[in-house]
Amino acid sequence: MSKTAQTREIVDAYSSAWMGGDIETARVFLADDLRFRGSIDQFDRADDLMAPLGQLAGMLSDTKILERFYHEDRAALLYDCITATPAGTIRTAEFFKLTDGKISEIRLVFDATVLRQMMQQ
Repeated sequence: MSKTAQTREIVDAYSSAWMGGDIETARVFLADDLRFRGSIDQFDRADDLMAPLGQLAGMLSDTKILERFYHEDRAALLYDCITATPAGTIRTAEFFKLTDGKISEIRLVFDATVLRQMMQQ
C-alpha cells in the first residue's frame, strides 16, 4: 500500500468514527502527543481532545464531505457540520499530518462566531 493510500485510510477511518459519534475508535488513530489547533481550542495531547470532540459529535445531525485531498503524510478535508443548534451548518476545513501511521497534527478551521456566542450563554 502506498503512503498516500495509508494516509487516506487512516484519515477516513478517524473522520468516520468521530463524525459517527464513536470517539473511542477515533482515538485509536491519534498519536498520544497529538498537536491540535482549532478555531476554539488547542491541545497537545490526544486525550485532551476526546471530550470536546464528543461534544461536537453530539451536536451533529449530519456531516457532508465536500472535498478530500491526500498526499504522502498529509491530508485535507472540507466538510459541512450540520447541527440543530443556532450555528446551523458550519463549513469546516481540517488539515492533517501523519507520523508513524498515526495522526500527529490536526488544524481545524471554521467560523466560530456563533459557537462562541452559544458558549457564553
